[in-house]
Amino acid sequence: MKETPMKTRFAVLIFVIVSLTLSGSTTAAQEPLIVFAAASLADAFEEIAVEFQAQQGVEVLYNFGGSPTLAGQLAEGAPADVFASANARQMQVAQEAGRIGGTPRTFVRNRLVVIVPASNPAGIESLRDLANDGVLLVVAAPDVPVRDYTNTMLDRLAADPGYGEAYREAVIANIVSEEEDVRAVAARVSLNEADAGIVYTSDVTPDIADQVIMIDVPDQVNTIAAYPIAITSDSANPELAQAFVDFVLSDAGQSILTSWNFISARIPDVPYVVTLPTDGTLAIGGQVLNPYTLTADTLRADFTPRTESVSYLSGEETVSATYTGALLWEVIGAAQPNFNPDVPNDRLSTFILVTGSDGYQAVLAWAEIDPEFVGTPILLAYDQDAAPIDDERGPIRLVVPGDARGGRYVAGVVDIRLFDAPAPDNME
Repeated sequence: MKETPMKTRFAVLIFVIVSLTLSGSTTAAQEPLIVFAAASLADAFEEIAVEFQAQQGVEVLYNFGGSPTLAGQLAEGAPADVFASANARQMQVAQEAGRIGGTPRTFVRNRLVVIVPASNPAGIESLRDLANDGVLLVVAAPDVPVRDYTNTMLDRLAADPGYGEAYREAVIANIVSEEEDVRAVAARVSLNEADAGIVYTSDVTPDIADQVIMIDVPDQVNTIAAYPIAITSDSANPELAQAFVDFVLSDAGQSILTSWNFISARIPDVPYVVTLPTDGTLAIGGQVLNPYTLTADTLRADFTPRTESVSYLSGEETVSATYTGALLWEVIGAAQPNFNPDVPNDRLSTFILVTGSDGYQAVLAWAEIDPEFVGTPILLAYDQDAAPIDDERGPIRLVVPGDARGGRYVAGVVDIRLFDAPAPDNME
C-alpha cells in the first residue's frame, strides 16, 4: 500500500527524533521543538518557525496533517511539545488521552471558501451550482475539522427555504473523494482532478492561486473556524513550548497568520458609541468581523423573506398587522459576529442595540434570536400588510413577535450593533 505524504512526514519526524536521541549529539537546550499542527497551517507556521528559531536559537520540527490523525498519534504516545488543532473537538481528543497540559487557547480563525479549477469545467459560479448534476466535488474526510465546518454550512443551507434539504442531499451525492486533510482537497482541485472543493481561504496559497478560482460562501451560512493551541503534558521542554505558543499569540505571530489569510484571534474593543447613517442606509456593526450596510431593496433581494402576523398594544390601542422582512438572525449572521471561543457561551453575554433614524433605541439579548436558545423570528420588515412600509422615519421596522407591547417595534431602523457585556473587573 502506498504511503501517504502525511504518514511519510510523520515517519521522517520520528526517525529524526530517534536519531538525535541515539546519537547523543545534542544537549537538552539544543533539542528541537516538536510541533503537531493542522495541515492548513503549513505555510504560516513555516514562516513562524523562521522567526521563532531566530529568536530562540532552536530548531522547530513540524508534523503537519489532518487534526484527527494528529490527535490520534498523540493519543498513541507520539512525542510532541505543542499541538495546534483546526478545531476544539480534536484538541479534546488529545486532552482526554492525557496529552495536553494547561488550558488550550484559540490562536487564529478561518472561514470556508469554494474553489474550482481556473478552467472551471463545470461552470460553477455560486454555491447553488454545487448541487448541479455531474459536479465532481472533493471534500475532507469525516472528522477532519474543515469537513465538520462544511457539514455545519450544509445544515444551515438545508434549513434555508431558498436551498432546502434537497440541496444538501444533491451536494452530498456529488462528493467523489474525501481527503485526509484540507491541503489534499486544495491540491486535487488545483490539479484539475475535481470540479470543486471546499477549503479554508488560507488554503489558496500563492503556489496555487493562479490555478484556482475562489467562490465566496455567503457569510450568513459560512462558519468561522476556531483553532486552539496548547503545550503537551509531557513536553521535553515546556518553557520553550510555552514560548512558541506565546509567539504565535503575539503581535508578530498574529501578523504572520493574517498575512496568510487567516483571521486574527484577537477581539478588539468595540467603541460604545452609535453614529447614525445619514445616507438612508442601515449599518450593521459593533462586535462583528464584517460590518456592512444595506437598504430596504437589498434586504428584500438578498435575504429569504419571512412573514409574521402579530398583535400588540400601542398605548391603549391593539395593533394587528402582517409584516414581511428578513430574519434579524440572518442579517446579523451575514456580518459574522465576533465571539470569543475561549469564553463559554460568549454569545449569551452579547446584546443587540437597534437604533431608529429619530434616535429611538431598543435592546435585544442574543439568545432571543439564536435558534439554539429562544429563536424568536424577529424581523427587519420592509412590508406591512403586503405593501412597502411607508413611514417618514424610514422603510425598515424591527418586528418582535410575541411582545405584548410595541415598544421594541423600532421604526426607521438605521443602525444595529452588537456589544458584549462587561466582564467583572475583580476576576483573576
